[in-house]
Amino acid sequence: MGNNSEYLKDIEKYFLSLAGKGIMLSSMDYSLILEWRNKEIPKEVIFKGINRAFENSNRVHGEDKSSIRNLKQCVEHINNSIEEFRPIIVIQKDKETKLLDSDDNLSNMLQQINNFIDSEKEEQTKNYYMNMKESLLKLSESNNLNLLSLSTKIEEQSLESFFMKLPEDEREQINIEAKNILGERARRMTPEALNESLVSFRNEILSEKFGLKTISSLTEDTVE
Repeated sequence: MGNNSEYLKDIEKYFLSLAGKGIMLSSMDYSLILEWRNKEIPKEVIFKGINRAFENSNRVHGEDKSSIRNLKQCVEHINNSIEEFRPIIVIQKDKETKLLDSDDNLSNMLQQINNFIDSEKEEQTKNYYMNMKESLLKLSESNNLNLLSLSTKIEEQSLESFFMKLPEDEREQINIEAKNILGERARRMTPEALNESLVSFRNEILSEKFGLKTISSLTEDTVE
């Protein structure tokens, strides 16, 4: 997971990239980060929670009327993210961060994806799960990826493929919805953070609109 300094700096950088200029972390914020580090919570899980906190703030208040000023305001969403990825975190610890060392875990996940493929009536959704299965098989051959990194990469690739196969007017409408969620905050964000946030919001919209399952939900039944 890296040392304390790298973990702290990465989370600090991610939060500030979304919060914009003129905001600094407090001693309480740093304490929260170190607490997550001591609990061995992967930083990707923290990123997910932070991003959702900003997404929710924009949805509730709109047009940047109420800015998130510190990490404490993100805690609820971060805790939800931790619970969502709990099965993955547990597997990482049990397997000493090795990706799917147990063939049983891989077999269970593939079987669940196959079930979705067999039962799905909509062709574009069926293709989404087929693409997810293909990506899982391909990336699982690499021994240097942990489970969280794998699941994140697969979800991003599968959702990107699903999105690009939608009609152009539907893609444009989803992009507009994602930009509206972000609101005026976009003007204070770096290009990298802006693009990452828009893709994240777009993926949230896709998952909700089409009822798409994620890798994290597929791992729940693999944990005894």
